[in-house]
Amino acid sequence: MTDSPVTPAPARPGPTGYGLFLSQLLSDREQFFTEVADGRDLGGKIARSLWTLVALLALYGAGAGAYAGWPQALSSAIKLPVLFLGTLAICFPGFFVIQVLVGSRLRLAQVLALTTGALALSAIVLAAVVPVALFFLLTGGNYYFLELLHVVIVLGAGLIGMVALHEGLAFACEKRGVYPKNAMTIMQVWAVLFAFVGVQMAWNLRPFVGDRGEPFKIFRHYEGNFYTAVIYSLQKLSKGEDKGKAPGLAPRERLDLPGGYRLPAPVYPDSAHGAQP
Repeated sequence: MTDSPVTPAPARPGPTGYGLFLSQLLSDREQFFTEVADGRDLGGKIARSLWTLVALLALYGAGAGAYAGWPQALSSAIKLPVLFLGTLAICFPGFFVIQVLVGSRLRLAQVLALTTGALALSAIVLAAVVPVALFFLLTGGNYYFLELLHVVIVLGAGLIGMVALHEGLAFACEKRGVYPKNAMTIMQVWAVLFAFVGVQMAWNLRPFVGDRGEPFKIFRHYEGNFYTAVIYSLQKLSKGEDKGKAPGLAPRERLDLPGGYRLPAPVYPDSAHGAQP
């Protein structure tokens, strides 16, 4: 009795187009770096990275601004993509020129594909933690806590993107020989510069979370800088203060009005108006 031939199961088609792009960024970055080093579909990768940046950063910005209402949510949804793309536009030209000067053989489109891909990965991470941010918004609503939470999340996502960029350039250096080893230090310095420029731009574009106790404005100009603002928020959070909620003042005497109505008299802080009897 002869065995009947076994027909092999047809191979399942893998993801294509945008699905392939997301799959490579999340779980197969070596293949992504290989295609960039080979110059394959650079325009498509850059376009998909930019679309991912704009869409997912807008989603996260809307979630952050929802604390202060829909005008702030809309404003933050526009400003967060502007923050990342503006920082990229400021920092990328110098980065590329320095790479060329130290011996990089990566073309402009290749470096741009690596950089935008890394930032797209940061945007994906931000979109993934939107439910976490909304959870704390709905269950807590403390302004200072939310402000610090978003700072930590955005900085963490940016760090993940810079690590991915470092991996891509290291791959080009070790396996393709088109990127010099001495340029890796320059890339690390550039990542720090990118962070500082991004922080300063975020300070100029604030607010992103918004203050429920103040009327909506697209931009607010406060004294100080980002670092003093973070320290101030930490101090307020440690004291248990919630911005936008007026502290309750216990009345010490009442005012009699015609008709038998009685209203509490205003009580002022001792430091401002002297001790009350």
